[in-house]
Amino acid sequence: MEVWDIKVLYLGKIITNLSVTWPAMMPPLVEDFVLEVPYLGFLLQNKRENIVVDTGISEKFIKDGKAWAGLPAEGGRVYLEKALAKAGVGPEEIGTVIYTHLHNDHAGNCGIFKRARIIFQKDEWLNLLNPLPVQEFRRDYDPDLAAELEAMNPLMVDGDMEIAEGLKLYKTPGHSLGSQSVAVRASKGMIVLIGDLCGRYHYLFPQLGEVIDMKGNRHEIPKAPPVLGSAVASSLIYDFYAFYNSIGRVKAIAARNEPGFLIPGHEPSLIWRGICES
Repeated sequence: MEVWDIKVLYLGKIITNLSVTWPAMMPPLVEDFVLEVPYLGFLLQNKRENIVVDTGISEKFIKDGKAWAGLPAEGGRVYLEKALAKAGVGPEEIGTVIYTHLHNDHAGNCGIFKRARIIFQKDEWLNLLNPLPVQEFRRDYDPDLAAELEAMNPLMVDGDMEIAEGLKLYKTPGHSLGSQSVAVRASKGMIVLIGDLCGRYHYLFPQLGEVIDMKGNRHEIPKAPPVLGSAVASSLIYDFYAFYNSIGRVKAIAARNEPGFLIPGHEPSLIWRGICES
């Protein structure tokens, strides 16, 4: 049975008060606090293959040290190169790059992978070419990315697909039209990388009642009322019906419905504790 190791790649961060992204339907924060939110990628390895999931923010979307909403941020190509070097691999050793989606903070820097096959959902390509007005206003997609990807001869998949033993893609829209999650068989069971379907654990597990930052510090937050269901949609969800369907999928696929088995695309605590194999 094929088992994969999963390493967290730190690809930069954006700094914001939690209140800036706090869902309107949630109870009010008792105390607001500053949170460093990482841009993340993941390195999947077995004894033969190196696969990267998501490649961080394009540095062109960080101007004068600020990114989305004028918030302080850092990231770009050098962060990806450093993260790979820290993990002991070079870009030329990556055989496959998988994109959970093609937003500018997940699909930047793809050009460094000269030998890799590039995989994303066909519907995500359509969303890149035809963004919703709100996505265009927010500059979710880099308009130059289409030409860059076309030159790399990408593999566009349509729906669920097993791409290697112990590694399967599941289409999970909600955050974007063609978002996908990556199910990875690890030593502790099936782990699912969910991209920005839920960006952080407090959306995915709204009864946790805390946020753990990149240094391991715990911050108390209100728990969601049960009426909101098993996950809370952030302001970055564009299709609520698809969101709740996708949440049901990923929670059923993971070996356990708990942190460490479902992995959000911007969870700060992953920098501190990684993806534990226990």
